[in-house]
Amino acid sequence: MAELVPIPFPNLLKRIHYEFEKNNAIFDLPARKFFTPNAELDLSVSFCGNRAANPVGPAAGPQTQLAQNIALSWLAGSRILELKTVQINDRLKLTRPCIDMATVGYNTEWSQELTLDQSLREYVKASMIVEMLKQKHFPGLPLETIFDVSVGYDLAGIQSPQICSWLNTMRNASALIEEYRAQIPPEWSAYRDLPFKTEIANSITLSTFHGTPAGEIERICEFLLSELDYHVIIKMNPPMLGKERVEETLFDRLGYTEIEVNEKVYEVNITFADAVDVTRRLQGVATKHGKTLGVKFGNTLEVHNKGSFLKDPVEYLSGQPLHVLHLALANEWRKVFGSAFPISFSAGIDANNFADCVAAGFVPITTCTDLLKPGGYGRLPSYLHNLEHRMKSLGARTIPELILRSSRDPSSGVDAAIMANSARIVEEALSNPRYSYAQNKKLPRKIGSTLHLWDCINCDKCLPVCPNDANFIFEVEPLEIDFKNIEITALSWREIHGGTYAIRENHQIANFADACNDCGNCDVFCPEDGGPYIEKPRFFGSLESYNRWSALSGFFFTRENGLPVL
Repeated sequence: MAELVPIPFPNLLKRIHYEFEKNNAIFDLPARKFFTPNAELDLSVSFCGNRAANPVGPAAGPQTQLAQNIALSWLAGSRILELKTVQINDRLKLTRPCIDMATVGYNTEWSQELTLDQSLREYVKASMIVEMLKQKHFPGLPLETIFDVSVGYDLAGIQSPQICSWLNTMRNASALIEEYRAQIPPEWSAYRDLPFKTEIANSITLSTFHGTPAGEIERICEFLLSELDYHVIIKMNPPMLGKERVEETLFDRLGYTEIEVNEKVYEVNITFADAVDVTRRLQGVATKHGKTLGVKFGNTLEVHNKGSFLKDPVEYLSGQPLHVLHLALANEWRKVFGSAFPISFSAGIDANNFADCVAAGFVPITTCTDLLKPGGYGRLPSYLHNLEHRMKSLGARTIPELILRSSRDPSSGVDAAIMANSARIVEEALSNPRYSYAQNKKLPRKIGSTLHLWDCINCDKCLPVCPNDANFIFEVEPLEIDFKNIEITALSWREIHGGTYAIRENHQIANFADACNDCGNCDVFCPEDGGPYIEKPRFFGSLESYNRWSALSGFFFTRENGLPVL
């Protein structure tokens, strides 16, 4: 399995500086895709007592694991970023590939792939990079940004000394910040003395194992609220709707009859009634300690793997059908707790439904599946542009005004408008063809040819669909070389004719192995067969990572005695 290798902090900063200088892009995201807010509108929201310049951001997942992922998310407009879930078991062995976005979205990747120390350092590095990008590229703009920790999965792990120490450092990372401040290269020396935030995060979105008892979830939250002094958002699961409603929605209303929900989820997951009881008790704990308690809708749906691309017998459903399920679940929650109870939302969010979810009062609204499709992070600015367009069309300058004016009865007040908007968008989604199987069954186009080491059709789709920016373009001169093979026998060897080796195109695709975890997403969207992450040349960032790799060939470029060596 590929192993992610974090890029050193000075190297990240130098890459940002010179790539922008040469290509007007950062981590392959062109500057035209950077999001700059409209000064006439106020998109800001409050989350766990902090202010964010807008309510959108990536969900805990592939867009928030490495520092460059987080920087890309932020440049494209994210202002509440849910960091990749950390847990005590930081040596996971996950099957590959692990992401299949060919239709609605499936994955088998569910936790951090870095060690706890590496994750901590990536989040601190990312926080500092965001502050430097603000000052260099967006001086004076109100771009308040929140990092939200995602942690799991059981009480024993969360109470372990390792996780407690990790979470305490996220509240005060001053030592790491000073360590990295000293590493800021000359290209960024003007920003070396910035007052970087020492508190990286003070809120936690809690993720628990499927089947975690209600009592254990309650004890985890009590511990985080009272002992570790964090705001807490509890991630909820679709089976809380009950088997009858989940499957009536998936099969009868939306037409996803090929999906087979894992029956165990209905038996082991926390019920809606238990979740309500736990939350009511925890509200008192949160109030006592001056903290926010909220819920997130939410988690993926565990289904049986009926495909061949992913290898695990069980996989996790995301995307369009999950959107409808979680809207229904959020609306049921609103009926019990009212409009003021904080709800975070994540499921099938894209540019077309983001403004509706803002009007329903969800904060934050996080996305993952959509950003794994062609265009990648570059899809995110349209979420915010569409929101701004909606606000202008309604004559709304702030989010509360948008909520009111999206309601059929604006005179009833913001609370009533949130309730009405939440109910309305559920019914609209159920009848909207864009969420149906018929609209989401088409596979990405394949043209029948096979990918090779050199030359391809140069569509470049594999670049933006990689959440880690691992695939890249380089230029070569076309050439043809006659080559020989070496035939080895038990006693000797000899040269035999091999053939002609040809490179016909200037434009070539390669893979930066340190940032590639073999997720397979570039293979899903490549029109040719074979997978860019498998067939294209792999380059390593260090001799150490090159020597660790054994499954596929690769290259390491360095200098020895002043000369370039490959």
